[in-house]
Amino acid sequence: MRLRHDDGTLVHLAYNAGVHPAEDLENLIAHLTRYAVPVRKRLGVERMGIGLWLSPGVADHLMADRIELVRLRRSLEERGLEVVSLNGAGGRNQDMPGPDWAKPERYRYTMALARILAFLLPEDVRFGSISTIPIGWRRDWPADLQAIATRRLERLARELRGIYSVTGKTIRVGFEPWPGCVLETTEQALERVCGIDSEHLGVCLDACHLACGETEEPGAALRGLAAAGAPVVKLGHVHNHSGETSDTGAVLHDTLTAMLSGTVNGTAHIEVETHNLSVPLKAKGPGALVSALAEELDWARSNLTSLGLQLAA
Repeated sequence: MRLRHDDGTLVHLAYNAGVHPAEDLENLIAHLTRYAVPVRKRLGVERMGIGLWLSPGVADHLMADRIELVRLRRSLEERGLEVVSLNGAGGRNQDMPGPDWAKPERYRYTMALARILAFLLPEDVRFGSISTIPIGWRRDWPADLQAIATRRLERLARELRGIYSVTGKTIRVGFEPWPGCVLETTEQALERVCGIDSEHLGVCLDACHLACGETEEPGAALRGLAAAGAPVVKLGHVHNHSGETSDTGAVLHDTLTAMLSGTVNGTAHIEVETHNLSVPLKAKGPGALVSALAEELDWARSNLTSLGLQLAA
């Protein structure tokens, strides 16, 4: 869904479609029909955003056959769906992190996603976002691997600038800090990533982790981002999940307030997730997952409109 702030800022609200992953294009389109369309209809909107997860195999397939890429875009349009963000953290399985940034496979996969996203972005949308892993696992991460990863990120930034020069679309890659990884906090992300290119490389904030205070305090994280001028590429893992996990409403409010006031730079992409509920919900049939996704999106929409945002066409 699209919402607009009084100053004209466009906010994109979507759900993480990794809750029903597909290993090929046929199943991906089938999942859009089975889950995303009913969710959109329950919310009563003509257009809804989804954050797609494309497996490396699907990404390679789309890059090798432009006709298939056109087919995917048309399938989205026909179903009243739009994509402004891709989930690039997983590897061959959405639940697994895949290769780290010292390996060439990670760079190739991310660049494939960037080119695909530049094509899938709606004509009137200038920014796309891709989430990725926090470099790699902290253990067994010597200086030579960091040097290799840094060179890959420098190359990534150059290629993303090239995409902009050709398409006019800015694709930003966001690194999501995670416990036990090379980037555990936003401060570490600012030090190792954002200094390379603050326009195309930034941070994905996990609202759940910030709400739980697992690695850092939300206010401190936002102040650090504001001071560095680094972009919040995406705010993910936003959810209600009443009584089960931490309510992320406060983080959503503080982060959006910071972004909309201009204190923190970003693309205002927000993604809700019910990933930890997907297995038990699927056992109850597609309707249960559709209901949960619709409820989460409606909760997020209510929180955003309470900040003064209005639904946009």
